Amino acid sequence: MIIDIGVAADWSFRIEPGEPGQGYVMEELGSRVDVVSAPDDVPFVPHVGGRLIRVVERFGGGVDGTERVGAEFVFDSGSVVAESWAGDLRLTSG
Repeated sequence: MIIDIGVAADWSFRIEPGEPGQGYVMEELGSRVDVVSAPDDVPFVPHVGGRLIRVVERFGGGVDGTERVGAEFVFDSGSVVAESWAGDLRLTSG
């Protein structure tokens, strides 16, 4: 299964089933987006093909603190923390 992890336009953290995307052209900005393999320094790369043991969601955003702001992905070989940080997706080894 492939999981899509990202930050939406409203800065909310999202996790949903996904598939590798295709490249596309952003004509309004005069640029192209290419989908490529992740470089070795992306924290998820060492865990590709490994067993995902659990995902621990993190909450704390929004008015009442119930907005999902990140998650920790725990593998047999270690963990990765993914979180929304000022509208950007931040990934760190756990």
